[in-house]
Amino acid sequence: DHGAINVPAYLNDQKIPAGYLNFATLRARFTEFLKYKYGTTDLVKNISNYQVFLDRKVINNLDMELDDVQEEIAFEMQRYGDIDKVFTGHQMWQNEYTRGIPYILQNGWHQKRSGDVLFVPKPAYVAYSRTGSTHGSPMIYDTHVPLLFYGKGIPQGSTVNRTEIPDIAPTLATMLGIAFPNGTTGKPIVEVLD
Repeated sequence: DHGAINVPAYLNDQKIPAGYLNFATLRARFTEFLKYKYGTTDLVKNISNYQVFLDRKVINNLDMELDDVQEEIAFEMQRYGDIDKVFTGHQMWQNEYTRGIPYILQNGWHQKRSGDVLFVPKPAYVAYSRTGSTHGSPMIYDTHVPLLFYGKGIPQGSTVNRTEIPDIAPTLATMLGIAFPNGTTGKPIVEVLD
C-alpha cells in the first residue's frame, strides 16, 4: 500500500498545523452557493473523493457552459478555509502538468470518470473521524511508497531521488533486457541498474 498522514490530534500536540475537514459545514456552505448562484442544487450529482461531479444534462438544459460552471465552483471552493487548492476538469484536460500536486492529480484524473472539480484539503487536514487517519490525498505523506530491490546483480545502496510506481516496470524490463511494456510512462531507476 502507501503512506498515510499521522492523526491530526497528534500533529496538533506536536504544534504542527493539522485538522479535520468538516464536510457538513462545507456541504452546507456549498449548497447555499449553488442555490444563490444557480437557483438549484441539481447541477451537482455527487461530491466524493475530493471531487465534485456535475450533472451535465442539467447544465445543458439550463443552457450553461460546463467550463464556466466548473470555473465558478472552483473559485467558490478556493475561498473555503480548509481547502488548499482547486482544479477544474477543463484544467486537467487542457494543461500538461509536470510536477507538484497538479501533476499527481492529473495522473489520477480520467476524462470520462473523474470529477468536474477537484479539491485538495490543506496539508495535514483529513476527512475522517477524530480517532484515526486515512489516505487519498496528493501530499507526500500519502503518496510515499516503500520500494526495495534486492538480489544478484543489484548494487547495495539507497537513493534520495524521487521514484514513482510507474518506474518499476521499465526498471525491471531494463534488468531483464526486454522492451518496456506497452503504456509505460515511468523511467528506469538508474540506482538499481548501476
